[in-house]
Amino acid sequence: MGDLIYRLLLFLNSSKENDINYNIAITMLRNIRSIPEMSINKLADICFTSPAAITRFCHKLGYSNLIEFKENIKINIGHYNEGLMKPKAISYDLSREDILKNMSLEIIDEIETSKEFIDLKIVDRVIELIFNSNNVCIFGTQFSQLMAQDLQRKLVNLSKLIYHANDVQEQERLAEDLDENSLAILISPTGRFPLYHERLWKKIEKSPATVVVITEKKKTEYIKRSDYIIYLPPRNDSNEYVQNHRYDLSFLIEYIYVRYGILYKSNS
Repeated sequence: MGDLIYRLLLFLNSSKENDINYNIAITMLRNIRSIPEMSINKLADICFTSPAAITRFCHKLGYSNLIEFKENIKINIGHYNEGLMKPKAISYDLSREDILKNMSLEIIDEIETSKEFIDLKIVDRVIELIFNSNNVCIFGTQFSQLMAQDLQRKLVNLSKLIYHANDVQEQERLAEDLDENSLAILISPTGRFPLYHERLWKKIEKSPATVVVITEKKKTEYIKRSDYIIYLPPRNDSNEYVQNHRYDLSFLIEYIYVRYGILYKSNS
């Protein structure tokens, strides 16, 4: 169930087995579809902890309280049930050869479409901003977070340090420290970031930083606040076999890295 699951898994993978956060995370993951109907006392009981500990855990996930957390679960469940978070092909009866063939064609189409669609002049301007800014912060979750980490790692090889945080609350702290000399890059392929991370988006939005958004959606929030938008080809959740923008986004990040290296190799 998308980003919420991802955040719970982060806790699961980064906590010790006897840690209270580990126990809460694993219990929530096992009962994720039932949580919206649970009271805080019931949830605390099945997690073998106190209501206060549940509230603190929700805060650590980036939610104001359990009510906000439960509302987000409902949204995620709705999107999953509508097919927005799972491959349509799961419901098909296909041979393994056909699955592999169709997946390959879909991946090739996503990359080929992006080659014709992406505005390279805007990408060059963003690369220039990355080079010139001493405080570049990159924001994103789930696969976008992996891409943010990938760009961070690659640019370090070229002597350029940019900042990212795994935890949403830590990303909020990065956003709070943005000033007029900062560059904020938000990776939001489907445009749902403000829905899932309203507080974090508001902090980026209200900051005096230069803002760059990578997305497929012409969202009013992004258009009004962004200084530059790198548009990905609109997929509109049309992929049947692979996650939308998994490959064109990876392609774009790789391009930014190579292009940065070519433009500024004498400085690395």
